[in-house]
Amino acid sequence: KTSGSIGASTSAPRESCLQTAGWPGSRMAVCHSQLDIDGLLGCGDEDAADRRPAAPHRLCRRLALGAVLLTAGALAAAAVGAGGCRLGEGGADVGASVGLDSRPPSAEDPLKILFVGNSFTYGPADYRSPEKQNNLPRMFKLVAESLGHPVDWEEDTIGGCSAYAHRPSANPSGRNCLDAKANCSAVHSNWVKLSDECTVNGGITWWPDSSPCPQAFERQDFGSWDVVVLQDHSLLPSVPDALKSYFLPASREYSRVLKGSGRKVTYRFGEPLLASYMTWGYYDGVKDLCPGPSGNPACYPLGELDTFVPNCSKNRSWHDTVETHACQSYSLARGYSESLTNGARVVVPAGLAWEAARGSAPLPEVCRAKIDSAYGGPGRLAGLELPLRVQDQSYARFKGSEAHRLYRDKGPTYTSPYCNDGCHHDHHASAQGMYLNALVFYATLFKSSPIGAAFPQGQTVGGMVLPTIDAADAEALQHIAHDVVLPHLNVWWSGSAYVGEEQIPHVAGSRDIAPPSGFRASKPALMDDI
Repeated sequence: KTSGSIGASTSAPRESCLQTAGWPGSRMAVCHSQLDIDGLLGCGDEDAADRRPAAPHRLCRRLALGAVLLTAGALAAAAVGAGGCRLGEGGADVGASVGLDSRPPSAEDPLKILFVGNSFTYGPADYRSPEKQNNLPRMFKLVAESLGHPVDWEEDTIGGCSAYAHRPSANPSGRNCLDAKANCSAVHSNWVKLSDECTVNGGITWWPDSSPCPQAFERQDFGSWDVVVLQDHSLLPSVPDALKSYFLPASREYSRVLKGSGRKVTYRFGEPLLASYMTWGYYDGVKDLCPGPSGNPACYPLGELDTFVPNCSKNRSWHDTVETHACQSYSLARGYSESLTNGARVVVPAGLAWEAARGSAPLPEVCRAKIDSAYGGPGRLAGLELPLRVQDQSYARFKGSEAHRLYRDKGPTYTSPYCNDGCHHDHHASAQGMYLNALVFYATLFKSSPIGAAFPQGQTVGGMVLPTIDAADAEALQHIAHDVVLPHLNVWWSGSAYVGEEQIPHVAGSRDIAPPSGFRASKPALMDDI
């Protein structure tokens, strides 16, 4: 077995393994032996042992040395003895690996949830603690299990990518990426092993802290999904024609496949749900006249976002809808809410919670009217007085320049294009911002108060050490999520039951087509993915 970190030197055995796996050498970080005991236990290399929990069917598949019966204790001992799956250091591991689960006892079955998105889901770390990602799925698990609701989760995330590129029809299982006709790449990242057999389409690139695995949707490693979450590029839902061509077709496809799975199982909500993850506006809105490049162009086979905003450098019609953080937030909310008539059953209003946290001024009517006009009206958000407010305004503790704390700090040498006051953050969520998102997810899906939930204090969840936030911020964020979500559940849960593709009206301007074969792109120059 050969192992190492990103950028490790190449050896002959490693190159041989790369060729066997169909992997471009430039993307490979660690090479696994096909016959090492760690691989058989689903544990990966020693560096990766604390990273990603092994899913049940993968573990069974890898125990290929014969019919071996192991108790959970014996399996744990074998794994630790092999340098494999061990509980993470630095705190109790919540649902660690290989059947070891330290979540609190609960009479209910775990919520089975898949998160599909990009870096607004997997959460890049800030510069102070590069090993501690601001990861939404793990923070959601922390919150839910601290309040008595067990969670089994998977993550399919690719930085800078569209939800459209993750679609099951574009990512079949069992592809041999050594075959040029397959036009795909085998995935290996910090959290996805080659033995996980995850692939993405040719030209798509990913970052080490993401978890690219479009095949997770159909594999359903924990059983049929109760909830599948879709999240898109940070600007795409604010571009109506791009929304209609990319996100809404993806939403309809995921919903159709979920409803047509044919499995006779009992679902948490009576049926499998598609949830739209409504993201947040930038600190000071969008300053560029055009949406700009994605950083991962192969994820946009119908064209980058600028394609859907003709003459954007001269025509301000799109820019006027995203120029301030309040307008951008509403533009994103309005776009994501369209999914409620395109397959999604529920929308998770994280972006609107950010505006409440910031104590934003009332949304200008001219901005709201212009955004609504692209959709023929306010849709499911009609009647909401925006921004939504936290009842006790002392909890809106991210007003003014304090809002910087909701965004990921990239360090004093970073010159930020997202503000004009000398800030050093980008548009990703900080630990506080992502914790707020996790609380909003909890309140929305469980229709329950998140007040009193655990908060990130360096716990290890799913093999990842979480960052730390203080108790005062945690209390405020819990109240914000409570007051944004619970009074308006009828809005967030207003999606229509999906009954078939032929009964969903065609949206003007949409292009429901598959990506062209052979579409490839070079790796983006910027690591600051979206």
